[in-house]
Amino acid sequence: MRIYGKKCLAVIAVIFFAAVAWASTRTDSTRYDVTQTMEIGQTQLNPGQYTLKANESQDQLRVLHDGKLVATVPCHWVKLNRKANTSQIFSNKDRITRVEFQGREEAVRVG
Repeated sequence: MRIYGKKCLAVIAVIFFAAVAWASTRTDSTRYDVTQTMEIGQTQLNPGQYTLKANESQDQLRVLHDGKLVATVPCHWVKLNRKANTSQIFSNKDRITRVEFQGREEAVRVG
């Protein structure tokens, strides 16, 4: 009977740690319609529809166009005063500087 209890406890521990690992690797994404030439990091984005993806356990922002990776840009997470109501992309002139994801209290600062 003791062996059964130890096996059961081991299974519960594995499930718990798998759930914690899964929860800590959340990936956020948002679409971005580029209407004029923009820059993000060292990459120039031509007009078109892009997807911006960030994983909270990594310091990089992935930029996809038509499902293909076109850039990986260094970034860092910054705390917001409150959760973002919508996903938004902020820029300074023609350079993307920050990405906020709907429902998150953190944003990605580029550069």
